[in-house]
Amino acid sequence: MTARGVGALACAALLALGGCGEASTGDSAVALPATQWDLDVGALGGAGSGDVSSFLTFEDDGRTRGSDGCNDFSGTYEADGSALRFGALATTQRACAGAAQEVADKVSAALTRVRSFQARADTLVLKDGAGDPLLRYRAATAGVAGAWDVVSVLYDDAIRGVVDGTTPTADFGADGKVTGSGGCNTFTGPYEVTGSTLRIGPLGATRKACSEPEGVGAQEAGYLAALQSVVRFEQAGPKLTLFNAKGQMAVTLTRPR
Repeated sequence: MTARGVGALACAALLALGGCGEASTGDSAVALPATQWDLDVGALGGAGSGDVSSFLTFEDDGRTRGSDGCNDFSGTYEADGSALRFGALATTQRACAGAAQEVADKVSAALTRVRSFQARADTLVLKDGAGDPLLRYRAATAGVAGAWDVVSVLYDDAIRGVVDGTTPTADFGADGKVTGSGGCNTFTGPYEVTGSTLRIGPLGATRKACSEPEGVGAQEAGYLAALQSVVRFEQAGPKLTLFNAKGQMAVTLTRPR
């Protein structure tokens, strides 16, 4: 992917909006390679699809990454004017059920058929060779602010779901402090966000001894260590994924229901 091609993609997307660097949309600005695009999952139809999150990002170096609603993917894209093609996409191999798998199947199939795009204000439409819409996205700003419940944690060399009967949490405040529970003790400490980069800690925790339910102590120690290993994040809809320096999913979280 050449710099010219990447520039053409950004420029073509924004030409009708008055500029090739950023497009004004009210009080904000949207640029294709600098924006996270969240899929309008509801447009795909299917029961329960509203609970599924899928997103897409374009990088300035001609790379793309995102989530199909079940698995994460990454690869390359090529563009010439409004023409757009995705290269081979590498994906994780998680098995999902129900609406998540249905959305993932539709997204992965659609991406192979994309031949052009159209950007208007804060929307992005990917089209097939006949110009028919395949996928519709909305511009979004990814962030970690607010309350989250933990879904899984990487510790003891495995990604583990939370211990039954516990609810590890994290709440990222506007004051640059994160608080939460490891399932037994509460913790607090600083955090810093720059773009998609996230640094957490050092964290301090209370020292209550907990032996029940079984495994809560190991989970808590693993969770606090995982948080302090984080270097970047991805967020789409109700899902937040924190990655360590090895590119591993250190912690996955969701908004409380």
